[in-house]
Amino acid sequence: MLQYVVYADLNCPFCYALQEQLQAMDLLDQVDWRLIEHAPDISVFNTTPESQAELASEVFTVRSRAPQVQVALPPLRSDSRFANLCVIAAREIDEAKGRQLLINLYRALWVEGKDISSTAVIYDCIVAAGLPGELSIEEPHEHCLQNWQHQWERGSYNLRIPVLTSSGEDEARTLLGLPSQEHISAFFGGEQPAGPIGSFDQCHGRDQQTIAFYGHDGVQSIWNVIAAVREDYNIILPASVQELRKMLNQPGETPDLILLNSINHFQSMLEDTTEIVHQAAESHTPVALVGDPLSDMDEIKVYETGASDYLVKDRANGILKARIRTLLMLKRSHDLLERAARIDGLTQIYNRREFERSLEVEWLRGQRSKQPLSLIMLDVDHFKDYNDHYGHLTGDGCLQHVATAITESVKRAQDMVCRFGGEEFVVLLPETNAEGAKVLAEKIRKTVEDLTIEHARSSAGEHVTISLGLASLNPFDNSNPRELIQLADDALYRAKSNGRNCVAG
Repeated sequence: MLQYVVYADLNCPFCYALQEQLQAMDLLDQVDWRLIEHAPDISVFNTTPESQAELASEVFTVRSRAPQVQVALPPLRSDSRFANLCVIAAREIDEAKGRQLLINLYRALWVEGKDISSTAVIYDCIVAAGLPGELSIEEPHEHCLQNWQHQWERGSYNLRIPVLTSSGEDEARTLLGLPSQEHISAFFGGEQPAGPIGSFDQCHGRDQQTIAFYGHDGVQSIWNVIAAVREDYNIILPASVQELRKMLNQPGETPDLILLNSINHFQSMLEDTTEIVHQAAESHTPVALVGDPLSDMDEIKVYETGASDYLVKDRANGILKARIRTLLMLKRSHDLLERAARIDGLTQIYNRREFERSLEVEWLRGQRSKQPLSLIMLDVDHFKDYNDHYGHLTGDGCLQHVATAITESVKRAQDMVCRFGGEEFVVLLPETNAEGAKVLAEKIRKTVEDLTIEHARSSAGEHVTISLGLASLNPFDNSNPRELIQLADDALYRAKSNGRNCVAG
């Protein structure tokens, strides 16, 4: 048995970088590389602006943290399940060739930008590893992948990858994320490198969606439906209709799908469904009924309540799972669309549209409270020169790091960080005077400077810096929100005129 275990996904750039580092250090053959799916539905959502922005940010981070690893941004993040199974089957034939297939697949995606869910791409990787052109995927391979998935999900890794852990008789040690070569050397030397577990760059697994099952007589009569999906989703069982409705009123507790047991209480459940559907509409939570086969007339009654589907409880598990998966995909699509309307795709902070909406709301609130409203407007210094010198991918990564630094500097829940446009950001500060805004602005300036992102074309310093302008008005006075924006913009212009990397008010 190998002394070290890695849990990793083929479509994670941090896992690819760890594999490349272990290969370069001649350590890969000491590791049991266990493949998992950290985002099983990635093929559905990998073309969204949010997913592509996240991918670009991760590639930028790998380049920054592991410059010795060759990595390029692929067009999209591939579904990895079939490729994972091929690696498992190949290792069964020849461990060394299976390891080479793993390397080939990683490089096909992260160097050549190929789609490793394509059978043609997988075939080329298999042949290049010296394996037979066709690999037979059997049920034991599926079970192996499932076991690794469960080990990772139930481990103390908080759904993060890559995971490097010791499996010997010594005290258990774990590195979570992409460690440096120094940390890797120390780990393989028997040490636990300093720093909290999970302090390295890492991929986040997609949280499991939640299904609420409810029935007047409990859920035993539809237990086969629950059993079909309980491994793939979180299951909650509210004890009453009142408890279910309470969940729908609690942000953060709203399930992603509600399935109602209509057996023995069809008519009363129809009445409840109408009210539940109405209440669930605000969160776009689909509601479906589960029961025995219905006549066409009764099924029409189900859809007239606003329910999204009717599931016959005794259908094959594959059909039930597919119908439920479709409903959950609908929910996630609604969530993504709603988020996209408010969130900037690149930086994952609020966009200009949401800023302007919030400014109007806070202005009206300030008129009632007679409290000042402050605004910080900031700009990345010489960002065009940065883009021209380092390239647009690196420029996107720079903006993401700056946005994170700003967000981490702003602590109050009511304060709002937004991307105003291009390399320009704003911070809206309700009930904050000019003195308070100036303190925060200086904190943001210093935090960005401390990122020490190299900027060879800047006259403001060796690293990326920002200029900040701030303004503060009392909405109760004879003024308007546009005036606040103009004053902050004028102050930003003064900061740039004063040599940049400074705050002006």
